[in-house]
Formats: sequence, C-alpha cells, structure tokens
Amino acid sequence: MGQCRSQAAYDQSELDEFQDLTYFTKREVLHVQKRFASLNPKKITADRDAVLTKEEILHLPELAVNPFKERILEVFSDAGNGNMNFEQFLEMMSQLSSKAPLESKITYAFKIYDFNGDGHICESDLQQVIMFLAQPALSGAVLHSEERQQVIENKRNSSFDEMLTVPEMKDIIRTVIEEMDMDNDGVISYLDFKHGMSKQDGFLESFKITL
Repeated sequence: MGQCRSQAAYDQSELDEFQDLTYFTKREVLHVQKRFASLNPKKITADRDAVLTKEEILHLPELAVNPFKERILEVFSDAGNGNMNFEQFLEMMSQLSSKAPLESKITYAFKIYDFNGDGHICESDLQQVIMFLAQPALSGAVLHSEERQQVIENKRNSSFDEMLTVPEMKDIIRTVIEEMDMDNDGVISYLDFKHGMSKQDGFLESFKITL
C-alpha cells in the first residue's frame, strides 16, 4: 500500500478478475488500459494506479462529443468529481460498451439524469438535462456547473435565452414528466424511467461509447 506501481503488464489473475467484473474480454481490457494510459503516458508509466483528472479524461475523442461527458465522468468517479483511476475508467467503458445489457445501461443513465441524487428525476434534474443537451448549440460554448445553474435560475442573460424561453422549458419538462410518470406523483422514479427507456428504440445506441 502507498507504493507506486509502474505500468507493468497485468498478470493473468488480474486480467481474469477484470474480465469477471466487466463485460470485456482480457484482450479488450488491455486495449482499454492502453487508451487510458495514452491520456497521460508519463503519469501512468510512473504509477499504473494513478488517478487522472476529469480534464485529462475529457481528451478522449469518443467521450468529448457526448453532451453529458462531464456528468458521465462524475457518476462513474468514486469521488464524484470526474477524476478516475484505471479501474473506474474500465467500469465506465464497460457499462458504455455495446456488450452491457439494457437494464444496466438504464440504471446508469438514471444516475446521470438524477443530478441531485435524491433517487428521482424531478423538474430541477430535467432543467439540467435540457441545458446539457442545448449546450453544444450555444455557439460552441461550454458552460461550467455554476454558469449552467445561473442560466437555469435566470440570473444572467445568455444566448440560451434566444433558443428556449423559461415557459418553453417548463412546457417541455411538464410534457416529459406527464409521459413517464406512471404513478402521477410529479417525479420520475427509477421504475418510471426504466419503463420509458425500455420502449425507446434508440436508447442503446445513444448510451454507447466504442473505443
């Protein structure tokens, strides 16, 4: 414990464990490890258990194009800040792979959309979802968490206002909740979400990253 391990090849027992805990073969695990190491070769060569920052991981091209990229990293990061070691990165790539089953993907998608972590997707969560989806269209602007919250609370003018007014946003949110809220309690539970997503033909394709 506490000692750095260089980027030596994983031994057979370690690869067997990774294979048992993910949806990857041992060959695929090694490929994911290679991609992880490429994000900061010097750091990982010095210590294969090193933690990469969220900013470093966001350089992964396959992840960079996803509008929920920051939120995805936060959900799969043990610390909740988007920083990851290889094992956390491997789990993320496994769950986002084409091999992960639908129910597993739905579980993680629910966590990604449940921004406040209260076990339901409510109006404030859906406001965040809309902001993440709209963000790439804001003249290429990338809003950080505090800026995004300011727009939601209408505390500052933004190009977002030109795309979607507050009443329009509320109409969208109300429609989504009405369509998915099976027990009419005003929020989307995991069961509501699972039922809704299982009927969406494009869900599996949209919740996938291929390295």
